[in-house]
Amino acid sequence: MTDDQHEELDALEQEAALPASEMLEELGDIELAEPDGSAAPDIAKDVGTVVYSARQVGRVRELLTRIYSVRRAAKLYPLDHPAVAQGVEEAMESIQRYHDEGVDVVLAFFDGEVFFGDQLLPEESLLFDQLVRELSGIGVGSLVVRRGVTLPELTRAMSVLAADASEAKQAGGVERMVREAGLPHITVGEVRVFDRGEDTADAIGARESYDGALDLMREIDRLVRSNKTVAAGSVKNAVRSLVDNVLSNRYAMLQLTGLKNYDEYTFYHSANVSILSLALGSMITKDYRFLSSLGVGSLMHDVGKMTVNLEILNKPGALSPDEWTRIRQHPVYGAEQAAVMPGLDKSALVTILEHHMRYDGAGYPQRTPRRSQHLAARIVAVADAYDAMTSRRSYSAARMQDKAMELLVQGAGTSHDPVLVRLFVTLMGVYPPRSVVRLSSGETGIVLKPSENDTLRPFVRVIASATGEMIDPFDLDTSQADVTIARCLDAQDLNVEVDDYI
Repeated sequence: MTDDQHEELDALEQEAALPASEMLEELGDIELAEPDGSAAPDIAKDVGTVVYSARQVGRVRELLTRIYSVRRAAKLYPLDHPAVAQGVEEAMESIQRYHDEGVDVVLAFFDGEVFFGDQLLPEESLLFDQLVRELSGIGVGSLVVRRGVTLPELTRAMSVLAADASEAKQAGGVERMVREAGLPHITVGEVRVFDRGEDTADAIGARESYDGALDLMREIDRLVRSNKTVAAGSVKNAVRSLVDNVLSNRYAMLQLTGLKNYDEYTFYHSANVSILSLALGSMITKDYRFLSSLGVGSLMHDVGKMTVNLEILNKPGALSPDEWTRIRQHPVYGAEQAAVMPGLDKSALVTILEHHMRYDGAGYPQRTPRRSQHLAARIVAVADAYDAMTSRRSYSAARMQDKAMELLVQGAGTSHDPVLVRLFVTLMGVYPPRSVVRLSSGETGIVLKPSENDTLRPFVRVIASATGEMIDPFDLDTSQADVTIARCLDAQDLNVEVDDYI
């Protein structure tokens, strides 16, 4: 790099190396992409599209806590009891802050998850699991509190929310209770759903996006090794496709990250890390600019290895000190390669440079003065470690998926950001998609996706009986069945082609 490029990169790092909370605050008022998954709540017909800033999203936990508290009080005491009155006043205080900022409060509870506007709140979904289940049990899928609401009106609404399932049924349903309570500024009702099922078209689109990323990495490798310039436009197009597919069909994309190719490890690894990083990043924010930058940095995180001799990269034995020094320089080489690509998002350089820095700063390259690892680099570090551990390389065998998750958890707080590790386990489950598993019943199955209720008990496609005989496959939600996962199995040892069953 030139001196100017070094100075520019240092400035980018100082600007970007923020804790996750501060990073999201810096995003300011952003338009959030639609929640990912096979289906999502659609309440926009009632209130229009509501866009919340990162600071507003950060306050929703306080609001949910107060709703939970006043609801419990209203179940125990009459509405004029001091405990109920105080709880309503505190909830009103939280709601009024949003109204004073010019936005309505739009909450949705769907499929065990909490949404604020269009944004999925994964941590709040876990923290307020009981609240979500109880509200869903009486038919409450959405709660909209508009500007102009009064304290008496909010008190009557809390009376409706405090009903149990039998009371709601006897009253003719929650929507009828709302009508009779007289709530002009509050809508409580069942959530409507628009289907984004993972059908054949989605699967084809996901695979085309994945193949496009592979082809791009092959072309980048050819150009870098021949000292030619990579066109930033082709990188942006590939990343845009990855971002769109991860946001619209997360689990179809995650299933593809189980694809491995020993002879083209770097290409498959780059595509897999990018998808895993985008899926993890989308649990934090739907800001398209941030995800696009994350996509570029994650897809190209190992581009520096393309400047390293293949004999070193593929060496089966221990590396010499000089060879190890060369390998440890690949983040710097990668940042240098990206810096000379005209039109490339320069914030991605920080991700490329820092993805081996480690959460505790003990990795490489060492920065002087020491600074916090950038959020995007921390995301990529988790994805990079998981995919590397589950891939066969010249110097190591692939680990079972559950073992890789265990090692990630062990590294939380040192190698990796503990919050991101926790989110990654929530995203993937302890037994990630494409894992071949033995069930406690003795049957063999392939994990399709994690359960929304229990990271230990995913959705599984059962393919073999307890006696080892292949059967007509059937799908099983282990979180709803009297069966657990015993352990992961090696698909090659069983001669199982996972793609035949996905």
